[in-house]
Amino acid sequence: MNNQTQSTVSSTGQVPVTQPSMLNSLLPICLVMLVFYFLMIRPQQKRENQKKSMLSALKKGDKIVTLGGIIGTVHKVTNQSEISLEISEGVRIRILKTSIGDVLDKNSPLNKEESVDIQKVDKNKK
Repeated sequence: MNNQTQSTVSSTGQVPVTQPSMLNSLLPICLVMLVFYFLMIRPQQKRENQKKSMLSALKKGDKIVTLGGIIGTVHKVTNQSEISLEISEGVRIRILKTSIGDVLDKNSPLNKEESVDIQKVDKNKK
């Protein structure tokens, strides 16, 4: 112990209390903010950039799924924010690019046009 501490202890009879440094009190907050950035903010920014690049690369003939679940083929890119989507032969709708959920790749099971066979119910059965 140094002389000043010894005199303080001997005159008051108590041990002096040292205050924590500013670095020790800010370090946990900084660590929480750093973890929050890498677990929440950065992945969201990556997803946002991927979606922007996907929407900018849309072209005629791409199969897409809208956020509402409509599957169709891009008929025409009207402008920067709108496309014409063909959902059935001769049936076209206009949608905003922001409502596009995903672009289907060639191997996707949703991309294959499969007709669904409807079984006829035998009316004689009860």
